[in-house]
Amino acid sequence: MKHFLRVVVIICLLAVAAVAIFLATFDVDRYRPQLLAQLQQALGRPVTLDRISLGWREGIAVQLQNLAIYEGPQASGEPLIQIESAHGVLELMPLLSKRVHIASIVLVHPRILVARDAQGNINLMGLMAAASPAAASGQTGAVGDTPVSFEVASLRIEDGTLHWIDAASQPPLELTIDKMDAAVKNLSRGKPMDVEVRGALGSKTPNLRLSGRVTPPSDASPGSCERLKLTVDDLPLEQVLPSRPGAPQLQGRLATILEGSVSTLDPSQLTRALEGRGTVKLAEPIVANLNILREVFQRFSMLPGLVERLQERLPPEYQAKLTANDTKLSPLDVSFDAAGGALQFGDLRVSTGDFQLAGAGRVGLDGMIAIRATLRIEPVLSAALVKSVAELQALTNRDGEMEMPLTIQGQAPQVAVMPDMNYLASKILVTKATDLLGELLRKGSDQESESQESLLGNILQRALQHEE
Repeated sequence: MKHFLRVVVIICLLAVAAVAIFLATFDVDRYRPQLLAQLQQALGRPVTLDRISLGWREGIAVQLQNLAIYEGPQASGEPLIQIESAHGVLELMPLLSKRVHIASIVLVHPRILVARDAQGNINLMGLMAAASPAAASGQTGAVGDTPVSFEVASLRIEDGTLHWIDAASQPPLELTIDKMDAAVKNLSRGKPMDVEVRGALGSKTPNLRLSGRVTPPSDASPGSCERLKLTVDDLPLEQVLPSRPGAPQLQGRLATILEGSVSTLDPSQLTRALEGRGTVKLAEPIVANLNILREVFQRFSMLPGLVERLQERLPPEYQAKLTANDTKLSPLDVSFDAAGGALQFGDLRVSTGDFQLAGAGRVGLDGMIAIRATLRIEPVLSAALVKSVAELQALTNRDGEMEMPLTIQGQAPQVAVMPDMNYLASKILVTKATDLLGELLRKGSDQESESQESLLGNILQRALQHEE
């Protein structure tokens, strides 16, 4: 028995040695030109590959070095995907039954390009190339006349980079997610697979986490994503929002959670297919290059030079509130619904020490903003403003707050704050006309000969002169 076991051990050692010699001496790289030709024909795009090699990692390991796929007709510019190293471990036993069973595929240091053109079309080819091993699991091909099934147990991305270019944004926007690790499990053809991604966006350490159950696109379905959960922590907004020198920009440190689904992975419908709910928290928020109060008062066309009059008459401590370049806000904590390509805010409240904005609106994933709100200025500042310009008394409510409806609209970063001019005109001019009417009626007792027509004309004339 001992002799028999010794023979078995020797045979196993010889087999391992034979495999080792084979892996060390077999030059698989000589097949690289044929592989490149087949890849380029299948993809219809230029492909470059530096080397193919074999090794042993608990199975036969096939390694590709510096694989890149390009968008244009030439292998130039930024690749759709560039992978420093990719290796897959083949299990030996399934090969005997004509099954290619890959225990794992690992992409090391991939750089993936995702772009949106000026017309809003999203190019996901680089991302699809990275995920193609997962989508190919369960497929059947042929080697010569022999059918061979292809299965992948898991796919991992280690220390990757995702580069996003948005030409539809004005100005064009570029974002980079670094230190990206991803894992895809439960790979089975036509069935949802579990995806987990983490990376660093605008941060030196990972602050973004994404998970969901993804059904890959196929000939019969555009694909979908269920149980989607996105979490972002401590993201500096000024590093990820489009900006122009001197243009308004929302700054602060963002934390958000979104849970929902994506009904289709068709790139042309992707943003509108997102549905879900979430929360947004913003610490240390500042609207840079925009003084909201000054912007509102500058649009009072019925009171020309209002800002200048206020700056001349207000006490120094209140003048600074109109001369500041930025608007510092209190921390935000709001809920939203994601639908129709936008984030819908049903109860949006923004405040400073001087005023509060309360309203509702939407922020589109394309950067379009449309918010309707009511501005209420706190009573002490309202009293100082009214004391400086008496006509503003018409805008105060029972609590002594100046109150007015307004809209915030535009394509970021070109956003305008627009008070409701019809409301302002009706409040200020009607109040002024009422005061003038009372004044003229008091004078009317001393001027009984004045006709009703001239009295009305006098009222209108003085009101209109005040509007000018």
